[in-house]
Amino acid sequence: MIVDRKIIFRETGRGWAIVVMPDNFRVDSYYHGVHVHPDKAELPIKDPQEIHEIICKHIRKEGKVVEGKLRKELGL
Repeated sequence: MIVDRKIIFRETGRGWAIVVMPDNFRVDSYYHGVHVHPDKAELPIKDPQEIHEIICKHIRKEGKVVEGKLRKELGL
């Protein structure tokens, strides 16, 4: 938990996913490389730990997911 957001990291044999609730912001590596949902925009960052750190820093700063800002911070 960061602020009042739950960050879920899940890893399977097929890939990994990071989901922020209740914002329902999702980044995963299933099927199409590392991408953001819902549009499947591919990220230049491939390391899930680095992505996790960027998301956590963003939430600490903003108090929630501000999707446009977070996408820029992730390199989109």
